[in-house]
Amino acid sequence: MLAAVPRGVKLTAAAFVAGNALRSRIRARRASHRPRRVTMSAFHDISGISALRPSKSERAAAAENCLTKPTSGEKLVIKTLVLVVHGVKSKESKGSGELRSIRVAAETRGIELIELVTTHEGHCETLVRECDVATVDAFAVMGGDGTLREGVSGMASRPEEDHRPIFAFPCGTGNNFARDLRLRTLEDCFAAIDRGVVHAVDAVKVTHPGGVTYSVNCVTWGMARDAAETAEGMRFLGPLRYDVAGFWHIMKGKLNFAKLAASADAAKPAYAKGANEDYMMMFAQNTRCSGRGFAFTPSSKLDDGMFDLVAVRKCGTLRTVGLFDAVKAGGAHVEDDAVCYVQATSAALAAEDATDLVGIDGEVNVKTPITIECCKGQFRTLV
Repeated sequence: MLAAVPRGVKLTAAAFVAGNALRSRIRARRASHRPRRVTMSAFHDISGISALRPSKSERAAAAENCLTKPTSGEKLVIKTLVLVVHGVKSKESKGSGELRSIRVAAETRGIELIELVTTHEGHCETLVRECDVATVDAFAVMGGDGTLREGVSGMASRPEEDHRPIFAFPCGTGNNFARDLRLRTLEDCFAAIDRGVVHAVDAVKVTHPGGVTYSVNCVTWGMARDAAETAEGMRFLGPLRYDVAGFWHIMKGKLNFAKLAASADAAKPAYAKGANEDYMMMFAQNTRCSGRGFAFTPSSKLDDGMFDLVAVRKCGTLRTVGLFDAVKAGGAHVEDDAVCYVQATSAALAAEDATDLVGIDGEVNVKTPITIECCKGQFRTLV
């Protein structure tokens, strides 16, 4: 457990990173050969797809159910469950306690657990891909969105006849996919096992210079990705690290020139073309929330054959701070005309800076250009 950080230390850290950010911003402006950015017009569409502006009541209604299609009445009885265990975290106090609880709950229900232990990053994908599924009813992973992403990637590479339902016990940092399904605790997951209701949900396929990577949560670029990476190095600040990292990158004012396109027609994939524009950030999500449960795409559904895309244009320091506060208030940022919120079947992003990175589910970083494609009904999970 992290020790409490005195308020004075937190404020000092915040002031320090803010000062460094301001100095970096001044240096960047002096070094840049570009003219200062002019005020941009309202952001009402991406590639002709009109922005969604869901109201507070509409966002609240969307949060009640992340599915659009009725669930099947057929019940899956799980007798054998493959459990992918994180080799490091399962030896820590919290992880070992969670593993004991899972074992006890499974034994109580007469479920045989086949435990597969990871030894390195990406191992979960390999274990799921290569496991003998002859007698297996379902797969579970102990972890968050990143671990589930690995498991889904492993399942996607198997022959169709070998596919099995896969879900996550919410033992990770974000757990946003599980949150959308209201599987917030181990008890919630075992209640879902008892119900035995399986539903097909979407995944997002990201094609990049290094190959193909699947996403079950979020694909981020610009300030969104950069701030998340900075926050990881500030864990000593606890939850405050997200606010400090976000403020630092707001003050830094990094230039994010890119070509961004989207398409809502599966027969006409998006293609990034035209002039580069200076964006603040981009999110492409299959889930409503990312990070610490922030509703960046508040109307997102898991099974609608589309992903939700949010792009934000530069809009000044104070207004940007207000947008982040609006995100925390349940996704009110989508009502601001500096934000364009659309639903798409594909998108394309090409950053002007070849060193720019795109983050996938908080764990994988790739370079642009990328294409993003919704894979409808890619895997089945418990709901």
